Amino acid sequence: MDNKLFGISGSSGSGKSFIVKFLKSSLGPEILSVIYHDNYYKKREDQEKDRQGNYNFDLPSSFHQDELVEDLIKIKSGKSIIRKEYTFNNPKINPRSLRVEPKPIVIVEGLFLFNDPNISKFLDKKIFIDCDLNVMIDRRITRDHEKRGYDKSDVLYKYNNHVLPAFNKFILPHKDKSDLIVNNSKNNNSAPEAILEYIIKESGIN
Repeated sequence: MDNKLFGISGSSGSGKSFIVKFLKSSLGPEILSVIYHDNYYKKREDQEKDRQGNYNFDLPSSFHQDELVEDLIKIKSGKSIIRKEYTFNNPKINPRSLRVEPKPIVIVEGLFLFNDPNISKFLDKKIFIDCDLNVMIDRRITRDHEKRGYDKSDVLYKYNNHVLPAFNKFILPHKDKSDLIVNNSKNNNSAPEAILEYIIKESGIN
């Protein structure tokens, strides 16, 4: 299958999801499909715990990386994949089965994509979303506290003890190895538009 796989990575709160929504809206479902790394999260009871006994969802081992590799092989060979969406352990949400087609452009979006060579080797281009630390923290608080109802102190604890250490160890070292680095600290469309232009150019679509 002659398609292009673009990996989009960056820290939690860098705006990856917003950028992907922009790309989906701009390119449309006939051109683009998306594989979300979040949908490969392991169950809560299978996650590692920190020294305080809190589950840590911000480690490469938090994901079924091997299953993502299997799906990337299928997509590259022209086959569709079906994956249940991750509902962030919300028992009130019934997860949907999501079908991903091997479109000309496939976005793979997530945290720990570039640090795993078994995943990164399938990515034709790697796009790193850079962002100011304070902006990332504010976005994380807004998302987890205001939209998902998590306690604010819990959000800050996880950010300082899980998110930031994982970013520095597993994500940031791959920034300079990326094909494109875009700063997304401003809440406007400048970063998404730059990425859209890059993807159109690199994929060769009209």
